[in-house]
Order: sequence, then C-alpha cells, then structure tokens
Amino acid sequence: MKPLLVFALVFFASSSAWGQQTENTQSIEARMSPAEFKAAGLDKLNKAELQQLNNWINGVKTVYVEKRVEVEKPKESTEDVNSQLVGEFKGWRGNTTFTLQNGQVWQQTDSSELYASKLSNPKVRVVYSSFSGWKLQVDGYNSWVKVKRVK
Repeated sequence: MKPLLVFALVFFASSSAWGQQTENTQSIEARMSPAEFKAAGLDKLNKAELQQLNNWINGVKTVYVEKRVEVEKPKESTEDVNSQLVGEFKGWRGNTTFTLQNGQVWQQTDSSELYASKLSNPKVRVVYSSFSGWKLQVDGYNSWVKVKRVK
C-alpha cells in the first residue's frame, strides 16, 4: 500500500510541476550552443539529470521522496543446541546468565526460579519453539527457563 501511495504522490507532484512550466521557458540545450553545452560538461549528464537541471533553471519545484530499502536479516538458526555449562550450576533466579562450552552465552528472560543442588559442568539443551521462543533445560531437571542468546 505504501509504495502505491508514494508513487501516486510523486506522479501528481511531477505532473503539476510540468503544468507549471510555461511556453516562455526553454531548455538549457536551446539556450546554449552545442559547443557551449559540451564545454560546460553538460553532455555528460543523463536524461534525468538534464531534466532536473532544466527544472531548476525554470523554477520548477521537484518533490524528492526518500526510498527506504529494508534489508532482510539473515534468519537465526533454530537448531537445538546441546552443550555443557561452564562451571557450577545452582539453578536460576530471574536474571541468570548461562555460559556454554561451545562459547554461546544465554540470558534468562523470564522471572522463574529453580533452586538446584550444585552441579559441575552439567549438560544443557537449548531448543527453539515458535510458540515460546528459546528455552533451556539442564540435564537431570524437568524444568525449562526462557532464554535469549546474547553471544
């Protein structure tokens, strides 16, 4: 819908600009000799650039429309991650950071809490669900915690 609206705006603005030109206006090509035109370097302009110059000289206002191009971000892999935590695990408390042996770092995003007995380098599984996002589970516990990847 937006591209159609932008096109319509540009079309009507340019058509009204053309209507503003009177028969008294001349193109720069008509005002200069071919030698002067070439000496000024104007022969290097393409048709659109030459038209812009003629519009400016004749006082025709031009509407400029900024064109935004959205670049699609590469989609993050949603494959399960199986690794081990680095160091001791005692549970999570609402703002826990999980550093994995594979170098990834995950941050807890929910306010849940889990108190666990101290474990050293336990295995973890991080899975993606289109319904709830990323969640992490520590081997030996049936609880999941919502997480986001920070590294």
